[in-house]
Amino acid sequence: MLSGPAVTDLTGGAARHGFTLDGGDLVVEPPRPGDRPTVTANQAICGAMASTAGLSGSIAQGVAVGYGRVSVAPEFFPAITSLPYPGYVASQNPTVKSFHNRLAWLVVVHTFPIGFNCPMERSPLHALAPRASDHDYEVFLIDARTGSDALVYREGGPGGCTPGARVPPNITVANESVSVPWTLVSRNPDGYSGTISATILPCEQAPNLVLVDRAGPNVDVEVTRPFGPPCGRPETVLISLHAAMVTADLPAVIGHDPVGLTNLLSLPTSTPPDSSPITPTTSPTLVSVDASDSGHTFELTVGQVMTVQPLPGAQGLSITSPAVSTDPAVLGPLTASPQPLVAEFRAWKEGTAEITVPQSACIHPNSGQSPCNGAFLVYVVVR
Repeated sequence: MLSGPAVTDLTGGAARHGFTLDGGDLVVEPPRPGDRPTVTANQAICGAMASTAGLSGSIAQGVAVGYGRVSVAPEFFPAITSLPYPGYVASQNPTVKSFHNRLAWLVVVHTFPIGFNCPMERSPLHALAPRASDHDYEVFLIDARTGSDALVYREGGPGGCTPGARVPPNITVANESVSVPWTLVSRNPDGYSGTISATILPCEQAPNLVLVDRAGPNVDVEVTRPFGPPCGRPETVLISLHAAMVTADLPAVIGHDPVGLTNLLSLPTSTPPDSSPITPTTSPTLVSVDASDSGHTFELTVGQVMTVQPLPGAQGLSITSPAVSTDPAVLGPLTASPQPLVAEFRAWKEGTAEITVPQSACIHPNSGQSPCNGAFLVYVVVR
């Protein structure tokens, strides 16, 4: 489905001709005499496919690759990642300040136009016809000399909830996605969780929690980092490790998934000897309770998990659950406090416990719902 100027102008090396997107927001010109990229075509393609932009999902529709002099309109800068969160951009993902007349590699794939759901419209919308200059391009750009300042330019096009509207182009900073080595540090007495360590650089972002693969007893620690030279001195971080399913335990032998650049395509995994796919310790069925179950008694077997659905009026604007266990050693949370919106409690050993939500949590002024009728209380017997 890839067509247009990228197919004819980008044929694996120097750009043959110049072209523009979105009326000049992205300008590609042939390289100057003497321009020689340090980054290779294979490195550019590998970087694009392993980037957090997810371009690898479109490769079956065709890929155009080449290098040239590239400029992106100043109004897109400074550019940041698409989903920053407090403290992340400033401390671990430097922004790209500009991209003007740079010798850069371009990796172009076809992307489908953004769909819109406009339920408030009283009559069907007549989508604006694409312009002749619309190609549905998603373009990975990377400085051809330094291998840094990677960007993803998404071409604008027709769409929106207003007749005749167009979606403007946008720019985001792309990071590399890399699987790194890890070491098992400890296993917790509950059998379900543990701790591993990994060595990363200061500019790399590691997960706080990883799960064992469901297909086999392997673990992958995937970090993201800006494109470019290594940054700072390596440091060791601790990462929580959980079993593949809430009703399973950590396997006796935990394998290591392949390390290196990753993408959205499936990676082969290695399976330790004498190992098998993950199976739950008991029946995998979760026992779910909601507001209507208050005052009831439930029986669980060791290893099963009780989920507490959001209670009307109790959550308010919060995304955490006020549910607690009276005996976490018997029936305890799978994650550290606070619990997520749907709370999860695993039966660790035989005994009795209660899941409660105090009356104070059932009357939430910002809930927009009727408050709970009394405190929530469920009795649990673990056998």
